[in-house]
Amino acid sequence: MLVSGRFSPHPRGFGFIDLTAPTELTSPTGTTATVDSLFVPPDLARGWLAGDEVKAEALLEEDGRAAATSLALVNRSRRFVVGEVTTYGVTPVLSLNPRIGSGHLPMTPALAEQLKHNQNRQIVAMLTTAEDGTMAAGALVTGPDPTAAPKAIRARAVTIAFGNADPEGIPGGPAAVGLDPVETMGMALRSTGRIAGGHAGLAAGLDPLVGPVPAAERELHDFTEQTCITIDADTTRDLDDAVAAEWDGTAETPVRLTVHIADAAGAVGMGSPADRYARTMGTTAYFVTGPTAPMLDPTLSEGDLSLMPGLDRRALTVIIDIAADGATEIVDIDLSWIRTTARLSYAAVDGYLYSGDALHLARGQHGPYGAESADVQRVAATVDALAEASRRLGVERDARDTLESLFEPALWDATTIDGKIRAVDADPHPEAQRLIERAMVATNEAIATRAAARGVPILYRSHGGFDPDRVKMLRAAAAEIGVELRADDEVPTPGDVLRAIAALREEGREKAAALLGTAATNAVARAAYRATPGEHVAMGSGYYTHFTSPIRRYADLVVHRQVRAVIGGEQPPYSEEELAALAPWLDARAGAAGFAQAIERNELWSILLTRNAIAWPTEAIVTGITPAGLRVRIVAAGVTGFVPAAHVLGVSFRERPRLDVDEHGLSTVNGAFGLGQRIRVALDRIDETGRPELKLA
Repeated sequence: MLVSGRFSPHPRGFGFIDLTAPTELTSPTGTTATVDSLFVPPDLARGWLAGDEVKAEALLEEDGRAAATSLALVNRSRRFVVGEVTTYGVTPVLSLNPRIGSGHLPMTPALAEQLKHNQNRQIVAMLTTAEDGTMAAGALVTGPDPTAAPKAIRARAVTIAFGNADPEGIPGGPAAVGLDPVETMGMALRSTGRIAGGHAGLAAGLDPLVGPVPAAERELHDFTEQTCITIDADTTRDLDDAVAAEWDGTAETPVRLTVHIADAAGAVGMGSPADRYARTMGTTAYFVTGPTAPMLDPTLSEGDLSLMPGLDRRALTVIIDIAADGATEIVDIDLSWIRTTARLSYAAVDGYLYSGDALHLARGQHGPYGAESADVQRVAATVDALAEASRRLGVERDARDTLESLFEPALWDATTIDGKIRAVDADPHPEAQRLIERAMVATNEAIATRAAARGVPILYRSHGGFDPDRVKMLRAAAAEIGVELRADDEVPTPGDVLRAIAALREEGREKAAALLGTAATNAVARAAYRATPGEHVAMGSGYYTHFTSPIRRYADLVVHRQVRAVIGGEQPPYSEEELAALAPWLDARAGAAGFAQAIERNELWSILLTRNAIAWPTEAIVTGITPAGLRVRIVAAGVTGFVPAAHVLGVSFRERPRLDVDEHGLSTVNGAFGLGQRIRVALDRIDETGRPELKLA
């Protein structure tokens, strides 16, 4: 049977085709099965690239495995490839990165001559067509670099992630979101090449002033005499939020929280060159192996829009009263002038919250920023009121059924310092970060709730809780330990699972609680943008939106334009239909940036782990069990590793051992290993894709 799908390579040389739609196949003996993917054997997988759209002849084999017997190319959207320079005989060729494909790719004669003395170094190259019509590596984009260098890690991450994020491959394509397909494709390709090469992209110099601005004539409210502050990392340059808080100190009195967000919608005209680039990129991409790739010109994001202290800045201001029980009420939303009183670091605020000594907030005490001496006491009073607002919001949040408690945070993070790869504390200033996080979440919820109540079309951030297609294992885990969930035709709620986990722990059944909790994390759905109101179940929010980072995310810029128009008494510039088209586009573009950042982090950890940045053996949690071995999460690093069956069973790889696993993948049949189990592991090696391969300790 002929089927359609996308090719995905495996580092061991074979591959898979993810089918466009589930397909029923029949074996030669009449057995039928519905499949959503096909196995591609190594000899057939060679030469195909990740993301290739193909047609395949499918066969259901006697053992029930669905395989491809032939492939034909429909479309190849990938334009860049990454790999190491090697030789085939005496001719330089490109050994493809296993995430992109298997085997060797020939080079054009010019590129081969250029790289003939760069054996085992990494390059990124443009794909081209050779004289004989075959695919070849053409123009050099970046490199050659040592494969373990931070620059090479960034290049790999960007090429792998954005190479599969072809704008034309997103449903509707650029035209559906008002972009010219030719311009957008060219812009996406050039920016990908620039970012892979260690640069910031193409935002610089693009004109933001062409095009309409909602509520352009609206008079601005003057908040320049208010004591307001920014709290962020010392290294942050795009300061897009400032906060003020007032409270008289009595328990029954609301805390008045004022959140000022940089007025990007007032500075970037709709349809301007700057706007089109921001829409194309969808988000700012943050990397630790080189400069940030901003969606807006740094002269805006780090200059005229950044809420630096002592400078008059335009903002979109939201005033919220927070009651003693954490309930919130919007008092006002308006356009404003502000002048930030102080720029505080997380370290400074944490120091003040723990010690009560206002000198922590003074300029120069904790980094290059802080409050002027004359402002210290006023700033301290603002931090005190903000801390009370955060405490109240925390009480309300703690009463919700959220999925946050299912995820255990990592202890360490991977970064670069002065060009050197280092492991650093993942959460060095939790209290200060919590103040800002809770204030921003409350603001996003307030805007979404107000928009839903008044029928103003915006982009909502929606989350359905558990993915209906992935709850089978969760139900099996619940049945295994005697926990009742909702009927089979109803998706369990976070409250169902969280209450069950709490009850198991009260009974002292920690192993059962860990099993259910891990099965639940594996079933969590992804959040997505949508044009109609919907819950954000993971956060326990009735309605949620992205509003507080308009110089970093295009979705926030869109919401600002809608809110600005309402404030000015105008028709919102985006219809619900236009927002519905934007939603999948922004999901895809933000997803690509997030994927690149995740690859970068994992690659950095692959190097740190070989350098014993954490002490071996270390603790890991079993998150998946297959006949091939155990998938685990290394607790200290928060990265995924794999314990092959040979290491689990203590036998040679030559024996091709397999684990006996129950039908739902919850545990090994002998009960030795189960989901959620904590085990001790040591590093054996880093595999072809940079994933830690581990052994039991």
